[in-house]
Amino acid sequence: MESLLVDVKGVYLGKTPQGGAPLVLLQRNGRVMPIYIGLPEAIAISSALKGQTAPRPMTHDLIVSIIDSLGCTIERVYIDDFYDGVYYAKLTVADRDGSKDLDARPSDCIAIALRTGTAIYVRDEIFDEVSMDEKSLKDVDTMWSSL
Repeated sequence: MESLLVDVKGVYLGKTPQGGAPLVLLQRNGRVMPIYIGLPEAIAISSALKGQTAPRPMTHDLIVSIIDSLGCTIERVYIDDFYDGVYYAKLTVADRDGSKDLDARPSDCIAIALRTGTAIYVRDEIFDEVSMDEKSLKDVDTMWSSL
């Protein structure tokens, strides 16, 4: 399967019929792919984008620390499926014996990737299906700059 390297544009507040909900925007070549996420993940992604660290390790910091202490590395994040409105992702972890793909939520993968400088990929068919021109993006109001 072909995949596309994407960047994290930022964390935003999207409008939904139930009100506002946090989302992360992935971008490539002027197109964006929105992924609705939970508030804790929005905070984790936003703080990583800003290079902020908490006085005590947060969950994603702990995961990175555990992986490092075990002599492993994160090779890549791959958003590989989209079914019934839900995205699925794999976190590829490697050690001296090889690598393993771990099933994970895209938001957790993104938070970890930003902390480790790991590349984020999206299966090209998914990106083509759900992405939109950045200029036509609607129902996204406020960047979560205060997180």
